[in-house]
Amino acid sequence: MKKKGARSPLWFTNTQGILSEVYFPTIDQAQIKDSQFLITDGKSFLSEEKSDLVHKVRILHPGLVQMINEDPKEKFSIKHTFFTLGDSSTLVDEVIINTKVDGLQFFLLTNPHLKNTASGDNLKLTENGFKAIEGDIHLDISSSVGFIKKSVGFVGFSDGYQDLVKNKNIDYQFRLAKNGNVASIGELNLPRKKGSYKFYVVYKFSNNKKVSIPKPIFYEKEKENYKNSWNRYFLKLKKIRGLDQEKEEFYWRSLYTLKVHEDKKNRGALISSLSIPWGESHHDKKTGGYHLVSPRDLFHASLALLTSGDYETPLNALRFLKKTQYKNVNEKWHFGYRVIEKKGAFPQNTWASGKEYWGGFQLDQVGYPIHLFYHLYLKANSEKKEKLLYEFSPMLLSALDFIHRYGPWSQQERWEENFGMSPSTFSVVTSALFIGSTLFDKTKWSNKLFNTASNWLKKNGDNIDVWTFTNNGFYGDGNYYLRVVGCGSYEQTWDPNGAFKCSLSNSSRKIDQRYFLDQGFLKLVLLGLKGTDDYRVKASLEKVNRFLRQKTPRGNGWHRYPFDIYGEQNKGRLWPLLGGEHGRYYIERYREGVSSWKEVIKKIDPILDSFISFSNTGQMIPEQVFETTGEGTGSATPLVWSHAEFIKLLWSRKLKLNVENPLIF
Repeated sequence: MKKKGARSPLWFTNTQGILSEVYFPTIDQAQIKDSQFLITDGKSFLSEEKSDLVHKVRILHPGLVQMINEDPKEKFSIKHTFFTLGDSSTLVDEVIINTKVDGLQFFLLTNPHLKNTASGDNLKLTENGFKAIEGDIHLDISSSVGFIKKSVGFVGFSDGYQDLVKNKNIDYQFRLAKNGNVASIGELNLPRKKGSYKFYVVYKFSNNKKVSIPKPIFYEKEKENYKNSWNRYFLKLKKIRGLDQEKEEFYWRSLYTLKVHEDKKNRGALISSLSIPWGESHHDKKTGGYHLVSPRDLFHASLALLTSGDYETPLNALRFLKKTQYKNVNEKWHFGYRVIEKKGAFPQNTWASGKEYWGGFQLDQVGYPIHLFYHLYLKANSEKKEKLLYEFSPMLLSALDFIHRYGPWSQQERWEENFGMSPSTFSVVTSALFIGSTLFDKTKWSNKLFNTASNWLKKNGDNIDVWTFTNNGFYGDGNYYLRVVGCGSYEQTWDPNGAFKCSLSNSSRKIDQRYFLDQGFLKLVLLGLKGTDDYRVKASLEKVNRFLRQKTPRGNGWHRYPFDIYGEQNKGRLWPLLGGEHGRYYIERYREGVSSWKEVIKKIDPILDSFISFSNTGQMIPEQVFETTGEGTGSATPLVWSHAEFIKLLWSRKLKLNVENPLIF
């Protein structure tokens, strides 16, 4: 196993300088909410590590960071370095505490959330520390220095935090807390004198009662093994020559971020984010959120990895999609007069096991698996091409037939919010039909796919421009592509000039569809359906840059669309990933001979810089950033799609072509 790289069935996240969620035995099953230190001198102050200290992050390696938490009054500092032990289900926190004053006490406070919820947890004291149990999930917490005092309790009532707040000391010493939202606390057995102390906190997960904790002597070696396991993976990938140090480091960190979002039990299942957006206000339910596999996000991550030299993970992703494809002809969606057989489509999203979560219909997520196959196919030799077609032809033909029968309308466009006709969705599925006509060349089926795609694109009086390009919009001269048309009712005509009202997602408000400006039309160019100099594309881009682009201290960002309310204070913020599409649009202009490479570089280098500037100190790119500062919001951080866009743009710059365009290879 070591030669292939460690495959510990654990994933862990960090926020505000502490350990936050830990997932076991699959990437979508959270078992810990958070674990942190509380610090006191027993009389004058009590500091909470995540909220009262100053946080810094030091990147030690693309797969390893050190979190540094410093007391604002410079009395002490705490350093954390987390790593897993090989293929085991053990998480280790290497802790270094430096104290400049005597008398300090350090307490470890842990809030388990076994089986993705706070309810039903049981917690008890053990000889070495604590044990949390719910059903077949067991969590043992210990420390290499041991604990002086220990207690367990119920969060908000009898937990150790409530105890310390009272008099800055542990008076409770409860041994058992059953069936609830529980927390453990233990005073670490450290000298109460100034100095430097290094020790380890160990979190051991299992599906049974037998737990063996490795001795401390192995920890430093295991940390090196952890780093080397990632190094073996990185050695398989391609370097990008000529990058400055900052971009090179960010490239490897981004590749780590994509790969770490893959489930180890269900290979190829890459979720959208390990984070929980606005987690502090998140109600404790078994919700999927961003811990789900979405064919759209999966495609972007897979393409970034594939372009970087990882063929195996994208191939496993395609196999995962094949497994989840609807195969029962009797399952149907009902949208007004549209009765759509699910066979050939793919779920909106699934758990890592492949089990469906939300049941929406998104047509672009039927097209993206076809795109992923084609990119894998293009990188294969003749023998591999034949094997790929043999393995995936049934999946492809079923998906192509679905698109041909029911496209290009979708119940949800790429933002999963509105039904109707969307240039973005249209672009994905129309180019997928062209891909299909190429793959199954010299057949009647090939001609049918090609003709259908061509008609959707160019048929006189009945094409994507007629359906979605308005001449009487509310921005500028009124000429631009709409984000979605026909979103008022399932029976509505696709008339971009009509004053139809559409619901604003996450709101009870309805607005005229002509307010729905966004940059989804760029997909027409990025997927090879239109040229960059098309006057409709240029007119729309001018509106997007005038009305949706905003300059921040960290670079330019773009809003998704006007009146977006998905974000803090019910306001949609800037999305870093959108910059990647703009950058690749300019590369398409170079490929077409419209712009010089020097002109293109001036456009795309600031966008690449903005990805890095928008990231946090751990080099994680958020889903959204604030307009005034360019700093990340409480949205999903990292967002896999954001890192994928950075990598795709970086490679597109290096190769001088848009790596996502399937129709130019």
